[in-house]
Amino acid sequence: MPYIKRIEIDGFKTFGLKTTLTFEKGFTVITGPNGSGKTNIIDAVLFCFGELSAKRLRVENFSNLIFNGGEKSNIRKNVAKVTIQIDNSDGRIPVDTTTVTITREIDRNGESIYRINGRKVPRAHLLEVLSVAGITPYGHNIVLQGTLTRMAEISTIERRKIIEDMLGIAQYDAEKAEAEQKLKEADIAIKTALGQISEVQRRVEDLERERNNLLRHNLLRREIARLESIKISGNIRELEAEAKSLLEELSRAEEKNKLVSEQRESLKIKRRDLENELRNLGFYEIQEKSSRMIEIEVNIRSLKSKLSEILSKINNDQANLSRLKSLREKLKQQIESLRGEIESSEDRAKHLTVLLEQISKEIEEKQSLYDSISRDLSDVRSVFEEKVKQIDEIERQISRTREERVKLEGERARLQSEINVYLQRLEGLKTKREELLSAGEKLREFLVKLEEVAGAQRKRVDDLKSSLERYVKRRSSIEKEIKEAEKVAEVAGEALVKFEAQKNLIKKIKPEEVALKHLEELGAAGAISGIHGRLRNLIKIDDDYAKAIEAAASGWLDALVVDDLNVAFACIEALKHMRLGRIKIIPLKNLMPNTHINKTVNIAGLMGWASSFIHCDEYYKPAVEFVFGDTLLALSWDAALRASKEGFRAVTLDGDLYEAWGGVESGFYRRSLDLSSFIPSEEALKSLDKAVAALRKYLNNREGIIAELENEISKIQSDLISLSESLVKIEGEIDRVKRTLSQTESQIKNIETAMKGLADHVEHERGRLATLEARVIELSNMENTLKSEYERLKGDVDILRFHDAEKRRSDIAQEIMRLKQRYNDVKLELSTIRMRIEKVLNKNMENLVAQLNEVTTQIAGLENDLREASREEEEMRRKIEDLERLKEDFSREISASKEKISVYTSQIDALDMELSRLDREYDEGIRTINDLKIKVQNINLHAGRLKERLRELGYEEPPEDLEDLSTEEIELSLKVIGEELKRIGAVNQLAESQYLEVVSRYKELSTRLNELEKERSAIIKFIDEIEQKKTRVFMDAFNKINEGIKSYFSKLTGGGSAFLKLESQDNPFAGGVDMIVQFPGKSPIPVSGASSGERSVSAVAFLLALQEFSPASFYLFDEIDAHLDAFHVEKLGELLSEEASEKQLQFIVITLKPEMISKADKVYGIYGQNGVSHVVSMTLKGVA
Repeated sequence: MPYIKRIEIDGFKTFGLKTTLTFEKGFTVITGPNGSGKTNIIDAVLFCFGELSAKRLRVENFSNLIFNGGEKSNIRKNVAKVTIQIDNSDGRIPVDTTTVTITREIDRNGESIYRINGRKVPRAHLLEVLSVAGITPYGHNIVLQGTLTRMAEISTIERRKIIEDMLGIAQYDAEKAEAEQKLKEADIAIKTALGQISEVQRRVEDLERERNNLLRHNLLRREIARLESIKISGNIRELEAEAKSLLEELSRAEEKNKLVSEQRESLKIKRRDLENELRNLGFYEIQEKSSRMIEIEVNIRSLKSKLSEILSKINNDQANLSRLKSLREKLKQQIESLRGEIESSEDRAKHLTVLLEQISKEIEEKQSLYDSISRDLSDVRSVFEEKVKQIDEIERQISRTREERVKLEGERARLQSEINVYLQRLEGLKTKREELLSAGEKLREFLVKLEEVAGAQRKRVDDLKSSLERYVKRRSSIEKEIKEAEKVAEVAGEALVKFEAQKNLIKKIKPEEVALKHLEELGAAGAISGIHGRLRNLIKIDDDYAKAIEAAASGWLDALVVDDLNVAFACIEALKHMRLGRIKIIPLKNLMPNTHINKTVNIAGLMGWASSFIHCDEYYKPAVEFVFGDTLLALSWDAALRASKEGFRAVTLDGDLYEAWGGVESGFYRRSLDLSSFIPSEEALKSLDKAVAALRKYLNNREGIIAELENEISKIQSDLISLSESLVKIEGEIDRVKRTLSQTESQIKNIETAMKGLADHVEHERGRLATLEARVIELSNMENTLKSEYERLKGDVDILRFHDAEKRRSDIAQEIMRLKQRYNDVKLELSTIRMRIEKVLNKNMENLVAQLNEVTTQIAGLENDLREASREEEEMRRKIEDLERLKEDFSREISASKEKISVYTSQIDALDMELSRLDREYDEGIRTINDLKIKVQNINLHAGRLKERLRELGYEEPPEDLEDLSTEEIELSLKVIGEELKRIGAVNQLAESQYLEVVSRYKELSTRLNELEKERSAIIKFIDEIEQKKTRVFMDAFNKINEGIKSYFSKLTGGGSAFLKLESQDNPFAGGVDMIVQFPGKSPIPVSGASSGERSVSAVAFLLALQEFSPASFYLFDEIDAHLDAFHVEKLGELLSEEASEKQLQFIVITLKPEMISKADKVYGIYGQNGVSHVVSMTLKGVA
């Protein structure tokens, strides 16, 4: 495992000189007086490993890490550098060298540089590389000063948290918190899904109702279309007849208008002759003068209009001229103001220029004085520096002498310690060899067991994969069945809705049909006995007589045949109770005998009584005689008419019914539609509904089976994952055991080789030890001589005068800096003022002058326009006066000529009156013709729209074979259907597609809800597993640490005992971890009740047990023995020495206790001189 081989410190904290410490595996102690810099070595290790907390390195900021010299030291450093060499023989650090060198430098700016084997790397890369080998500045193997003190006072909860932190329990808590957050999100998602499903379910129900309404609505619309097509066809025939009549009237009006036109042309010719004669008298010259007068009048008005425009323009120009003159005055004022501001700024600039010259002169005077003092200081400094150099040289000689002496003493102690360690190591190696041989046998047995477990796990994985494949195939098969069953259920559901729609429609259109159907169902069910059914269904009629019998029945064919009046009254009560329609009932036993059939009828063309042409059971003969016994069957209409006149009821083969004494019922025959065939029975609807429900229940059951299969599949997949992870861990454990076994065999060989070399090495080291002791005495004498010379030179240096001169020069320098700052401020203000004059004020002045010039030009232009407009005004007034005079002249000439032509004009006026009458008559005829044409066009358009409406209803031409229904019947049917449509109200035309879409959405949401439930269960299971794993890991660590405490406490106290105790046995995390201690000769007590020294011993045992639980290759302890008495310190030293020897570990311990120092393999002594830490190596084992 990696360990520290060498630490090199240069310029770090108190290590002003480059200092090197070398280490081997084993127990090394660093000691020295307080404040000598011992702990700085630990800080240097943390620093080199990437520590970023200045507080943890015991400084205010990182620049304080750099050596800045003591009061008596002239060493100055700008960079602190720490280099650590780590042994990497086993390759744990991922670097291809057996020795890895880590370096960190930091400058005064706090910038750090990291290097691995001399190559610059980022800190993150350094931490990543070191973490592979478990090396980190925050590792448990580095125990800082004061840690043990804090640990001795910790509470039970804090003790538990220390174990948790070491185990990384926080990671489990983080995973649990993350899982709990996911669980909350899953719960929210499930609630959201439930809300969505509830909403969608309501939407499905709404859309199902809307779809049913849509189906009923479409059915009624088709019936409306059929009835409207019959109605529209009749309207088209009426319009075509009306159009024919209008065309005849139009022809007559055009003939009359032609005669009026001929008369009008004759009068126009006569009028033209009179106009020719009138022209010879100068009539048209007068007309020309009149036209000329009109032109003059127009010109006068035009000129007056232009005059108004000119006057308006003059007013506008005068207003603009006034506005521009006002603007010109404002611009002049702004220019004067800006000119004053420019003059003020120029005066300020001149003042600042003079001030700059004064400040510059004062700076030159101060600089001259500063240079003079600097020259004097330079002379004094040369003498001072010479003395200081001599002192520094002596200090260096003393330092080198002392360093060599300390080094030799350390080497002497090291050699003595090594000899003792080698002897002990020989014994330890022998014991270690035996232990390794025993461990190798145990590892081989463990390896065999692991391979057996791995084989069983692989077989279990194969079995689970087979089961998983079988379940997946079964799930696919059931899903296919469900899809097919869903299609059947959907079709059945649609059929059920369709039947319901038909039933509701017929209830509205034919309520009696519903009543009959209901009574028939009651009779079939036995609720009302004695019901035989409809008369139509109890008789047989030849096709040749079907029309006649249908007409003669007058609706009684749909009468309900019952046994007697009691049954009839029961039917009536049932209809009234259920508020159904009215029906006809024939009680067989209460019918009176038919007397008409015995009458003699002697009318030609009659076939006989209608009842004789109907075939039925003898039991139903009374019903047939009741309905048809008074009706004769006639071959022709005249025979039927004769029978009617003689008081008999007769019907023809075509279905024309002639009532007795004259009433007739006839028209187009339409076969009766049996609406009962369209009404599904209640049993059929209930059966279909039950079938749909059963099918849906089957689907739900199958979905439940799929859910179970999903659970099984999920469980198997989870088991597969768990087994796979377990198998990977077992295989990893097998590889680890094999590696460990190989390493064990290698260690046995290495131990045997080492034992052989140790004996030879001991003899060699004893010879070197004698030589070193003689050299140490010689160096001590030399050091005393140099110290005397150093004190003499130190008294010759007087630095007070030098400091006074230096202070005065510094004050003058400050004054110069202040003056230069003021000079710069004044210069900046001057530059700002000049910039403002040039860039702002002058620019504004130029803009204002340009605006003033532009306004002056506009004023001159407006004045010219006003003069021109005034001239045009005078010209217009003159032209208007000339035209007025010309108009008066023309008026006088026209008055004189009018008397001559008055005779001709009176004749022309008479002709104009006649022409006007004829024009009116002609125009009236034209209007009549146009009105008739418009009416014809309107009728054609109306008929076209009706035909277009027919085409919309599905008919290209008016059909000829539609039922011949009366308008009243059509309107009644349309009214009934319209009321039904009104009751249904507005329908959603997209209901069917939306229904399918929402049902699909409902299924998706249900599937998603199942998935969310599974995810939630998986999360809960995962949380339980985390909690179990967390508890298991904690308890494993707890037991192992407990064993370690028992062992270490016994060794530290010479036979005492200690153990850890959980405050909460059921849930270790609900309470703390207490520590029960029993020192030799005392009763067991909680550690909190022990003395401070006993608590410190207990804390050391706890600390070492923690290290034992998670071992590292090297450990750094800073004064962990500070509060222990001599007995326990000695025991601790023995324990660390034993651990280092047996486990090949490296312990580097900072201590002041000689009992600890005496147990070390190697000792470094630290001492401070002139603020600089120095290091010596020694061996003191056994001295104390």
